[in-house]
Amino acid sequence: MSGVTRACGCGEDQIPWMLAKFGVLGAAALVTGVLVVMIAAGWALASVFWLARRRRTAPRPAEEDGLGSFSWSDREP
Repeated sequence: MSGVTRACGCGEDQIPWMLAKFGVLGAAALVTGVLVVMIAAGWALASVFWLARRRRTAPRPAEEDGLGSFSWSDREP
């Protein structure tokens, strides 16, 4: 077995590469950062859709059906 090294089943070949490269806190910070960026992108996308939808629909006058025509009088309409 000249020139061939065998892994003993311990060390860096048993843990994920990201954990080996950045450490425990670095990997946790990277995952947390990615999660925060994804949440911020979702909020931004939802805000853009909300603004576009709000701009497209014109305000309508109050309709006379529903609770808009309700009154507390005893008279029948």
